[in-house]
This record gives sequence, C-alpha cells and structure tokens, in this order.
Amino acid sequence: MAMRFIDVGANMMDDMFRGMYRGKRAHDDDTGAVLARARAVGVEKIIVTCGTLEEARSGVEMVRESRMINASIGPELYATVGVHPTRAYAFRDDPEGADAHVAKLLRVAEDGARDGAIVAIGECGLDYDRLEFCDAETQREAFARHFELARAVGLPMFLHMRGGGEYVVIDDFVDILSVNAEGLTMCVVHSFDGSLSDAERVLAVAPGRVFIGVNGCSLRSEANIDVIRAIPLDAMVLETDAPWCGIKRTHAGYVHLDLPPEHFPLAVKKEKHVPGETLVRDRNEPAHALAVAQIIAGIKGIDVNIVADVTYRNAQRVFFAQQMIE
Repeated sequence: MAMRFIDVGANMMDDMFRGMYRGKRAHDDDTGAVLARARAVGVEKIIVTCGTLEEARSGVEMVRESRMINASIGPELYATVGVHPTRAYAFRDDPEGADAHVAKLLRVAEDGARDGAIVAIGECGLDYDRLEFCDAETQREAFARHFELARAVGLPMFLHMRGGGEYVVIDDFVDILSVNAEGLTMCVVHSFDGSLSDAERVLAVAPGRVFIGVNGCSLRSEANIDVIRAIPLDAMVLETDAPWCGIKRTHAGYVHLDLPPEHFPLAVKKEKHVPGETLVRDRNEPAHALAVAQIIAGIKGIDVNIVADVTYRNAQRVFFAQQMIE
C-alpha cells in the first residue's frame, strides 16, 4: 500500500507561497503546485497553523475555499485557532481586554469546528528564544488562556516550546501544561528540538495524550538524532512547518535521506522559480514530509513504511478521531 502522510503543521498562508519575499514579488502564487506535489508523495491532510486571531479567520476561509477548488485533487486542508507566543501581547493589547480576545478566538474556533475546518487550538505556548517580541510573563498568561479554548470546544492543542539558552523554557512549559492537563483531549509539542529529558518530561504529563512533532528542525544535530532515536514512534507525528524548518545538507539527519531525484524537481533561486516545474531553494514544502519520515526510519533502523503508517495513525488519533469513528 502507498505511504500516507498527515502534515500536522504547515504555514500555508505564508507569503512565500504567494511568491512574496520580504515584501517583494519573486514569482507567481504557486500554492496549487505546492499542494499537488504534496499529494503526489502521499500527503492526504495538511493542518494550516495560525498564530493570530486574524490568521485564524483567514485560515478558516482558506480551508473552506480549498474544499470547493481542489477537493478531489489536493490534500485536505484544516486550520488551527490560537496566538503564537511571540504575539501573545495581543491579549493584553486588545482594546476590549484579554477576556474579549479569548471570546473572539472562541467564536472562530466554534464556527470552524462545526464543519471541521478547525481541528486544533494553537499555535500557542512559550518561546524564550525570542523574548524581544514578547516578555515571558505575558507569554505564560496567554498560554494558560488557550486551555480555556481547548476545553470549551473539545479540541486538541498544537503547542510551541522554544528556549534552552539563558532562559530555559521546559520548567514553565511543563508547569503550565500539568496544571491544565485535566480536561485536555490531546496535544502535539510541535517542531521539537529539545533534549531527551525535555521530551520525557513533556510526554509524562499525560501519557498517551501528548505527542512530539518532528520536522527538519528536529533533525539538525547529532544530539537531535539521539533524541529522535530514543523517543517511541508511538509518540511521534510528522510535520514540515513549511516554508520553514527544511532539511539541509549540513544537518546530521541528512545522511539518512535517500530519495531518488524524480521525487522532487530541481530547486532554484526564488527569482528563477517556475511554478509547477521547479522548487524554490530553501523553501520547505509539505511534500517534504516524506523526507522527514525517511530520516526517522534511518535513525531508528526501520522501514519508512512503518514510520509513515504509525505517524499517520497517531495524527489521526490526535486531530481526526471523529473521522476514524465515522
């Protein structure tokens, strides 16, 4: 049977997929070609991550439009509702107050959950690597408010955890997650690049209900590789975080990559990109979920089909349990 994938986190609303880079147009919108490539390698579903109220509203629109345009040819699109930790000031700065901001997010979540456009609360969490955008206290307060949303609509959570330098994030992250774990369905700690101890602490908060999201950022160093080798496959889901977190030749995990050239077209500079014929160099895509799976398989010494099957089923359990019942 052909491999199937669910990319549990891709920034499909990023301007790069519209052909815009730092405010300048480099090529035409190639979203359709990007989705077609994803489908060609077996990506059946993509969760479009949203990090602001405005993005969540746009995400719902994007999902619903995709159902009418490419329902039969492209991967199914879904979205999240939440506030990224680097934008957590949105709660504080809402003219109507933090409670009103929560209520606005809840309205989007409830509306999107009715027809399945919204499948998770997030991207939310803590990012202590970029405190210049938002201070830690504001991030912690905003993170806690998201659990109210998750409980209100009964949706899983898509979580962000960054910070291992001067300001270590794991203690605050686990504390907030632990205090709010009751009533939580499931969650994914996405783009995981922490230590094995960090992974074990996060997974122990709610065994069987917390999953680790693996993408190119999870496969950069030898230390990352050791962590992925140790984390049970049953606790993993795949993601790309496209257009970010791509897999590079300098990454430790690259040695496990063995995709034949026909899997992906030539990658060129963005200015020379021809939609449908080339890839944009250094722009990650949902189609690269296959590459993530292959590297995990190489690290663990197992068949890539096993990685694809187990992580697909894990993602189904977390985000699409109702579809499994139906």
